[in-house]
Order: sequence, then structure tokens, then C-alpha cells
Amino acid sequence: MTTLAERLNAWFADAATTDAVGRRREPSTAEVAQAISENPSHDVTISRSYLAALRNGSQTNPTISVLTAIVQYFRARPMTLPVSVNALINEESTGAAEDPAWSSALADRQVRSIAMRAGGMTPEMREQLLSIMDALDAPRPSAPNPEGQDTDR
Repeated sequence: MTTLAERLNAWFADAATTDAVGRRREPSTAEVAQAISENPSHDVTISRSYLAALRNGSQTNPTISVLTAIVQYFRARPMTLPVSVNALINEESTGAAEDPAWSSALADRQVRSIAMRAGGMTPEMREQLLSIMDALDAPRPSAPNPEGQDTDR
């Protein structure tokens, strides 16, 4: 079972972008709080310290308007995780996250790294990556028997 803080921190990680020198960089708590507060489409203002408290778990009961504003911020970014108020507040996992194979795969640091990097790619780049992965998954032709004998007996 994950907490609101864990789910929110996962969104911050998922929203990471690549900087000019190729490093992955999450949006800072201050940047997100400022962007939410300056958004003219709603009247929510959120301080950096309150957002930090949500991220560290010391605040656990934000208003629906705060949750909606946070969701609106992350929906404007290329994300691989589901972004909705429901995804943020539900303690029970839904969908693919319930699959033990999915959870096991995401437990591997390299798998998460690949997923995070793919999230920052253009759709065309992701399509190329999937083609490469498909080629790696393709069955390899079996080597001929050196003695020329049939081994299917």
C-alpha cells in the first residue's frame, strides 16, 4: 500500500526531464508550487513548504482543490504514470500495478531507469526503441546440427 506522499513523489520522478548535459532532473518542489500558484485557470495557491509537507508525508489531507491543481500541473507534462485525483488519493493499486510480474519488473533499478528515459522521448523515438526491443525479443534461428542429424526424435 502506498501513501499519498509516495505517489506524489513518483509523479515528481516521472516528470523528470533531461537537461542540457543529459542529466535527468525532477521539477523542484518550489518550481511546482510556483507553477500551481501562478496558473490562472484556478484560484489555488500552494506554498513550497506545504507541497514539501505533502511530499514528506507530514501533511496527509489536502483539499480536493489542491489535489486538482496538482493533477493539472502533472497532466501538462509527458508522464508514464496515470495522473488523476483518483490515482493520487487511492491507496489501493489499480490496473497493471496489481500484476505481480509488473511490480517485480518495476522493482529492478535498470527497468525503472529505462522506463523513465523512455518517458522523456518523443513518440517517434519510443517507436524506434520498441522496434529495437522487438528485434531483441524475436526468436533466434537455431543453429544447424553439425553432424547433420535430425534431433527431433
